[in-house]
Amino acid sequence: MAKVSIIVPVYNVERYLARCLDSCINQTFTDIEIICVNDGSTDRSLEILEAYARMDSRVKIITKENGGLSSARNTGVEVAQGEYILYVDSDDYVSSTLVENVYNNAQSNNSDVVIFDYYWLRPNVAERRALTIEPFGNKYVDSTFNADNIDFNDYKFVPVTAWVKLYKTDLLKDNGIIFDEGLIYEDISYWSKVFVNAKRISYLNEPLYAYMVGRPEQIMARNDEKLFDIIKIYEIVENTFKASGYYEKFKPAIDILMIMDSLKKLSSIRHDLRETLYDALKALNKNIDYEYYEREGVFVFEKICAGNFKLLNTTANFEEFNKLQKGVFND
Repeated sequence: MAKVSIIVPVYNVERYLARCLDSCINQTFTDIEIICVNDGSTDRSLEILEAYARMDSRVKIITKENGGLSSARNTGVEVAQGEYILYVDSDDYVSSTLVENVYNNAQSNNSDVVIFDYYWLRPNVAERRALTIEPFGNKYVDSTFNADNIDFNDYKFVPVTAWVKLYKTDLLKDNGIIFDEGLIYEDISYWSKVFVNAKRISYLNEPLYAYMVGRPEQIMARNDEKLFDIIKIYEIVENTFKASGYYEKFKPAIDILMIMDSLKKLSSIRHDLRETLYDALKALNKNIDYEYYEREGVFVFEKICAGNFKLLNTTANFEEFNKLQKGVFND
């Protein structure tokens, strides 16, 4: 049985797949399995996977009908044999020391989850360090945290992305934690489920993952009806926190994250869909404590975002709302 299962969802990424697989195979920590879930690719991705499987017995291929990223990841977890799980997107790549460093951190801290930093990667742009969880400072580097002892403000700064974390497999399987299929932005709700169930979370302040941005196929580039999924996702987040008993503690953090994500979607969705999304977001605007975001000690960016979102209460349509959002929407 491998110590770590690396799950790689694959869908039409022939251009990037070899680089990703090379980085997974050439780990300094070798006790791994690399589960590649071919999610109905129609390009040469499967051919590339088969070549790597012949070269390295640790590469395992599952081929299924296209079901989306969540479905592919869930399929990988179902068959994973490792003590821990890592997710690596097939257009990204990882440091050769990723598995060794996060595994050792998990062992040292008896962690259910290890969070680590990452690089942004753009075509023709030099690699650079994109994220360290700066507000954490050294607070959580030498200790673990969970929903009971973390400051609720710090929750906002933990990246929700699934691929910046190592997960104990038993944590996921024992608590039935899966990705919500059929929705995009699934990492947001997935992290909420992980967070409320994890007893020991540690932070490794090293950039170990290179995230590819700028591909037109990526979720971040979408502007269609699927952006409405952000509403369903935050309903799941709210219900998850309520069911766990942590909702009241983390409500200000959940609200401001929802506000920022919703405003981003409203600014990027197709023009013909803005009015409909505007109307849908008004329903989310009823249970927010706006007075909280006007108090001293609240971050300036939170005050601005909350103030913008509050305008949903006082405007009748998107056009009126837009006039008060100078510089936000690119019409």
